[in-house]
Amino acid sequence: MVEGARLWARRLSGAAFLLLLIGVISYWQAEASIYDNLDPGQNHLLELEAGQSGEVSLTETGKYVALRIEEGDEAGLRLVDSTGEEEEGATPGALEAERETQNGTRYIPVRVFTAVELGTYTLYNDGDSTLWLVDDVSAGVALLENQWVVLMFLGCCLGLPLGGVALFLVFFDRRRSRKSSAPFVMPSEGRLPTTDELYRQHRDSTQSEAEQNVPDPFLRQTPAREEAQREESEADWRGWDEG
Repeated sequence: MVEGARLWARRLSGAAFLLLLIGVISYWQAEASIYDNLDPGQNHLLELEAGQSGEVSLTETGKYVALRIEEGDEAGLRLVDSTGEEEEGATPGALEAERETQNGTRYIPVRVFTAVELGTYTLYNDGDSTLWLVDDVSAGVALLENQWVVLMFLGCCLGLPLGGVALFLVFFDRRRSRKSSAPFVMPSEGRLPTTDELYRQHRDSTQSEAEQNVPDPFLRQTPAREEAQREESEADWRGWDEG
């Protein structure tokens, strides 16, 4: 089992390294496309200066984010539909992070609009700085059309988990190697002995040791013929002595 874990650790670590290498190369190839699609200055629905307004067509499946370069306490904008009703929107959350371009410009989200009804809307910029309106869903779809971006996601999303599994198997292998104090010897039959076989071997070895340790009960006894000869010899000596 330890050898199997070691073999799989090598295979998974090699696959993880290859996938991560593909991910790094793909990111290097797709870096320019990623910045272009996520740059509000290049990819936007509306760009409004202070005090301007503009019309835009929105759908229910879109996610529309309004951004500014300068951060303020208020969004300073209004989104009004064709009937004159204003869409309130939502405050940007953790998913709507700041966006920094290659030249160092930082765009700060100020308002998010989701699940709006299909139609034409008018966006008013009531703030003191330029306002950009972007569609994150359309930008994400455009990114997935780039094959380098897809390879980058596959390399990172598959390489990192496989690398973690490989590290776990290496740790498991080392831990098992430390715990094993004696080598495991497989029987010649290629199978593990049963409980009855182990008991029989233990009993046979015990009996053989007991037989070796038991002394011979006839070791100090004199044979009957030798005893008769000795008595006859003693009788002859007594007769000779008395005669």
